[in-house]
Formats: sequence, structure tokens, C-alpha cells
Amino acid sequence: MNEQRCACPECSCAVDQNALMQGGQAYCCEACATGHRNAEPCRMSDCKCGAAMRPSEHRVDNALEETFPASDPISP
Repeated sequence: MNEQRCACPECSCAVDQNALMQGGQAYCCEACATGHRNAEPCRMSDCKCGAAMRPSEHRVDNALEETFPASDPISP
């Protein structure tokens, strides 16, 4: 039997006939389908994909540094 996995990159859940389809991909739950946008946990309590998808402080700080100072005027 060929078991299909959730399309969430960090998820280890299998999807069934009740999978959420988005963009041609199958997801096990709404949280995975939306990319854990608000840090929602996966529907399966033993799956930690929601925590893995949260941005780390280092990545957030680095992104902020790369965009600063966005409010400076353009030089003539």
C-alpha cells in the first residue's frame, strides 16, 4: 500500500481521503496547509512540524538587518 504524506515540509503525518487539497498538494490539516502562519500546531499531537516552521530569532534578526534602513530617502 502506498501511503501519501502531508506536503508540509516538516510534517511526518500521512494524509487520507479527508486531506485538505491546496495548490494540487495534500495536507493533513488546515495549519499545515497555511504553513503554520500563526504558529498553530499540527493536528497530530506527536508531530512537531508547527514548532519547526516557526522563524528562529536569528533568522528574524538577519532579515531585519538586511532591510534596514528602509525609511531612508533615496540619494540624489
